Amino acid sequence: MPTDDNQTSSDAPLLAVNGVTYRYGSLNALTNATFTAEAGQLIALVGRNGAGKSTLLKCIAGWTQPSDGEIQIHGYPVAKNERYVREHLILVPDTPPFYDELTAWEHLQFVAQAHGWHGWEDDAEDLLSRYGLASNKNAFPFTYSRGMRYKLALCMGLLVEPEILLLDEPLGPLDPVSADELWIQLNRHRNEGMTILLSSHQLPQEAHPDRYLIMEQGEIIADGTPDSLRAAFSLNGSLSLDGLLRSAIQARRSETAHA
Repeated sequence: MPTDDNQTSSDAPLLAVNGVTYRYGSLNALTNATFTAEAGQLIALVGRNGAGKSTLLKCIAGWTQPSDGEIQIHGYPVAKNERYVREHLILVPDTPPFYDELTAWEHLQFVAQAHGWHGWEDDAEDLLSRYGLASNKNAFPFTYSRGMRYKLALCMGLLVEPEILLLDEPLGPLDPVSADELWIQLNRHRNEGMTILLSSHQLPQEAHPDRYLIMEQGEIIADGTPDSLRAAFSLNGSLSLDGLLRSAIQARRSETAHA
């Protein structure tokens, strides 16, 4: 049973990040990151290289312990409920690791056995087909391209049907067509109720997340829907990620200069 120090799971948000700070020595990689997420949201965590996106995702997943602040899933602190977190949340890192001696199919089998799942084969076949890996399922991941390796890791994570899926730079290793196809699949998972938080400094042209979290120098400097951010930054026409980032950073600099 999870350790519940603060509130019951019934009245808590699915994911709550409260004042999270992470320090490398005297350097803050994250500063007071705070937000919540509910079921069925597709959230784009965007920012320039080094903005703190990967560090935030690792903290949420429990891979890295924050220096200050707390992260909760269903009201349960991540730091005290590792098993509970692993049952509800999956992080696919930007460079997923694999076993050299296992084929792609054997990696999926390993995941299923580790979770005590039976009858997993049909789900695994479906995932491999959706992500274009079915014809390569008996190959070793080290023979895959970088994009194929990321899609295999994604299939492994999706096989356990997490409530929360964290993706670190999933679009980086993909060509434009594959990126568009991945976005279509992520929307499908979102529509089925999964919460997806993905980090990126680029998005497909037709990608429309439910919400943006914009980071700069370890801080979340903007949080909102596309419409609310368009209004906040007086942006006209289609919302480009480049324009959004530039506007958010400029607004932050102006705010700091007048503080």
